[in-house]
Formats: sequence, structure tokens, C-alpha cells
Amino acid sequence: MDGKRVKIDRSGATVIITITNPPVNALHPAVAKEIHDAIESAVVGDQSVRSLVLTGEGRCFVAGGDISYFQTLDSSTAENYALGIQRMQNALQDLSVPVIAAVNGVALGGGCELMMACDIRIADERAVFGQPEVTLGIIPGAGGTQYLPRLVGPGIAKRMLFSGERIDAAKAKEIGLVDEVVPAGDTLDVALELASQINANAPLAVAAAKRSVNLGTQMGLSDALRLEAGLFGELFRSDDVTEGVAAFLEKRSPNYKGA
Repeated sequence: MDGKRVKIDRSGATVIITITNPPVNALHPAVAKEIHDAIESAVVGDQSVRSLVLTGEGRCFVAGGDISYFQTLDSSTAENYALGIQRMQNALQDLSVPVIAAVNGVALGGGCELMMACDIRIADERAVFGQPEVTLGIIPGAGGTQYLPRLVGPGIAKRMLFSGERIDAAKAKEIGLVDEVVPAGDTLDVALELASQINANAPLAVAAAKRSVNLGTQMGLSDALRLEAGLFGELFRSDDVTEGVAAFLEKRSPNYKGA
């Protein structure tokens, strides 16, 4: 199942995808394709999977795009390259299960974009972040100009995008780019601990919560609230609601089956 640049592991109900493209886990198109293939082969359609953790091997999460590969691109192939990365990231967002980025190290350019495409971001205290594309004469092509202002606000996003500056994990947490900063070397363990908490909950409810947030933030408030109410009502068709309410009243742990 494993590719040349991606490794797939399993911890209980959590799939772990590790990017292994030394020396810096550059986001070559082949890496994006292998991540996409791993999502399709190890997560999609497997009802036993409750969460996904995405991380990198070594000192980098993803240090950016493959700069040497950029030398082969022209206007048309560059656009297709960006769209290919976006398709992989859309697959992460379209998954019904939560995706946790365990950012083990440097996350610049495409690495920062990949991290932002995940649902939750946990960063090693040594991690470094930024969108330095303008220093190469380009702009982000895999969502940086869109994800970043939605996470940190337009002003901070424009400063990072226009200057290409790099920030440390503490600053990333301060501005809302990452959700948690953990001691060096603990990123994957903390991500798996959070995944275990998520896995204990009703999978249909978790999927509905993810869908409601992802779609609702693209709507006006009144439409988003209607979406939420519809998803809330739909869950009452599931056996998991019956089980969850019964378990609460009987003071026991629920046994959710995702049905």
C-alpha cells in the first residue's frame, strides 16, 4: 500500500499518512498524488476509520514546493501543477473524518498550505511557518491566499503574503494559524491522543459537524443556520442517536457503530 514518498500506518481507528520525501519533504506533484492515493486506498469507504493524521518524517513537515521542479514549468503547466495540489487538499476536506496535521517541523509555502487544508493543526515548538512565494517571484498556488486570511484575518495574511516572512510556532499559535503547540518530538503522540478522543464519539455526528463548519463558513449566517438545523435533524434517523441518549441516561459509555 505504501508509495515511494508516502507511508501509511494505522493506530486503532486512526490512519496515519507520513510524507517521506527527503531531504525536506518537498511537495512534488508525485508526493501530492501519493497522498491522494493514500486517502483513497486507506480512508475512503472504510467505515472502521474514524480520523486521519497527516505528518512528515524528519525535521520538516513540508518545506515547500519542489523548487527544482519549478524550472520545468510554463504558464499552463504551472496552473495544472497548482490545481493538482488543490485536488489532493480538497480530498482531505471532503473526507467525512477529521484530518489532524501533526506539524513536526518546517511548514513553508506548499507545506503551510497543506497544513491549512487540514481540520486541526498541532505544531512542534520548533516548527516554522510562512508563505515565502513572493521571494521567488510567484504567489501561493495551493490555497495560501485563500486559506490564510480565513484563518488569521486579511491584515496579518497580507503581511505574511507580501513580505514572505517566516514565523515560529508561538507566533503561529498567537495569530490562530495553528491550534496547539507542543514540546519538541511530541507532535504525533498529541495528535493521536486527540484523534482517540474524536474516535470515541459518534462518527456520523462528527462527520456532520465537519460538513456543517466547512459548508457553513462559505454561506451567509441565515443559510448556514438552516444547514445546521437540517444536519441536526438528519442525525435523528441514525441508531447512534438512540444509543447516545440511552448511554447518557444509563450512565454508561456509548457503543457507536456509525449507523
